[in-house]
Amino acid sequence: MNLKQKIDARTARIGVIGLGYVGLPLAVEFAKEGFDVTGFDVDTSKVAEINGGRSYIGDVKTTDVASAVNAGKLRATTDMSHLHDMDAVDICVPTPLRKTRDPDLSYVVQAVDAVKARLRPGQLVILESTTYPGTTEEVVQPALQEGGLRAGVDFHLAFSPERVDP
Repeated sequence: MNLKQKIDARTARIGVIGLGYVGLPLAVEFAKEGFDVTGFDVDTSKVAEINGGRSYIGDVKTTDVASAVNAGKLRATTDMSHLHDMDAVDICVPTPLRKTRDPDLSYVVQAVDAVKARLRPGQLVILESTTYPGTTEEVVQPALQEGGLRAGVDFHLAFSPERVDP
């Protein structure tokens, strides 16, 4: 079954890297739509809150998180090795501004490094972090292609503007 068929059938496994004010709402919405969602974050307290069915984001109801967790549709982990199991990976990490007012891409680079170490044919990788135009082609794509897979041929690559309310 190809990726489009998996998405249409709601059998695609969705990974969301970064469970902050953009990533958590996105993960919960995917779970509400019937997808199996794994949230990835380096913050163990966020992972524990989600797996306990609790929200720490004002715009996300604890009842929604609890429902998704209890239904087996949402889980969280710090273990990036599970990225290999995802059909789609959405990168929603912070991009704080430096003193020079340009975005600090260090979190994006760390997330991309985690994905590229586990990238497999057929996966969809989406950059949703706020950044400057060209980041997907200039930073993300070359890094992901280092392992020999090619965007648009072996895996899918996209950019989606960050939204607090997905």
